[in-house]
Amino acid sequence: MNHASRRRAALPIVMFACAWAACASAGAAGCSVSTPGMAFGPYAPLSFPGRFSSADVASDATVTVACTGIVTGGAYTITLGPSLSGSGDRISTRYLSNPAGGPDMAFNVYLDPSHVTVWGDGVTAGATIGGSIAPGDSNQSHAVYGRIPAGQNTLVAGAFSGALTMTISYTP
Repeated sequence: MNHASRRRAALPIVMFACAWAACASAGAAGCSVSTPGMAFGPYAPLSFPGRFSSADVASDATVTVACTGIVTGGAYTITLGPSLSGSGDRISTRYLSNPAGGPDMAFNVYLDPSHVTVWGDGVTAGATIGGSIAPGDSNQSHAVYGRIPAGQNTLVAGAFSGALTMTISYTP
């Protein structure tokens, strides 16, 4: 039997700093997924030769799976859905919107520190996080990596935000 939990995790960016909120599901016996946050530092969208250059901005976070009351063990998969704004499948490239207007800010979440494997839904785009569940109560952690690509020189200054859905499916 598969159980799934869906909660939105807000990705607000205030002056180009990002925080990732927690997602969780609870039950008598089951698993939940959470993360304390992902914060990006300042982002410089413009380049001026000899003065400064736009650069990627990276961050990381820990995704924790907590299982309680599991009788026989099992397995889980964690997917990350599309952004609410932007174009295309919105997983291959995710976007944050700015209430002040202007273009959306491209960013993404990856399963590797080299920013190659996009964390996605495993169907439309990207790979998923997976693991095994031990009988009883257990916790497992997975590192994820975020990146805002350099050179987004048409952005309007403001507080960018968005929401993504982490979904855990488990078979105890």
